[in-house]
Amino acid sequence: MKTRYALLAVMLAGALVLTGCSTRVVTTDGAAPLYTVTAGGTGRAAAVPDMAEMYFGSTVVAEDAKTALGQASETAETITAAVKDAGVAEKDIQTVNVSIWPEQSGDGTRITVTGYRANVQVRVKIRDIESIGQVIGAASEAGANEVGGPTFTLSDDADVRNETIGLAIEDARVRAKVMAEAAGKSLGEIVSVSEANVTIPPIYYDMGVRADAGAGVPIEPGQLDISTSVTVVFELK
Repeated sequence: MKTRYALLAVMLAGALVLTGCSTRVVTTDGAAPLYTVTAGGTGRAAAVPDMAEMYFGSTVVAEDAKTALGQASETAETITAAVKDAGVAEKDIQTVNVSIWPEQSGDGTRITVTGYRANVQVRVKIRDIESIGQVIGAASEAGANEVGGPTFTLSDDADVRNETIGLAIEDARVRAKVMAEAAGKSLGEIVSVSEANVTIPPIYYDMGVRADAGAGVPIEPGQLDISTSVTVVFELK
């Protein structure tokens, strides 16, 4: 009996070739064979971002490394205090980069160290989108000579992710139904579902190093396009 079912499965797999689907036979001892069709689906939804990330940096050049790093660190502390006063919570402020390297010059035969350049960067999460300009202005006035961002994201993406998963399963159902009818079958219950990918691309707004002009730049958050891909196995009847 097992040998006959195995042979039947091989014959069906070779006979039914449909683009974007696969069909298989699942058997158990003493049970009727289970015919299935597999389809992929994609769900998409849009969401308005409610959070932004900014980077503020201080770069200083001095004769020695200690002085350069000390001045950059002092400015970074001033920036931190300024963005706190602008409404950013302490938990949303993080030092993300501290670097120092020599400044060099040469005439082709000899290289001379002329000083040291130090950089300290602070990452800030802004949960009130409307206050971005105020935060940029505060950081700039505090001495930030590097500004990066904003990068718009969602503070909680659970609801929109769930929405796209549901849409993706329905999309897979539509595709599977077309393939089932083409094979002379009808679509049954879902046998299994697997999530292939969830994409929530952030929105980047490149301000470069325009720290002085930051507070006057109009900033629109736009919307995020979220997509989810799933693979669904349906029973064929």
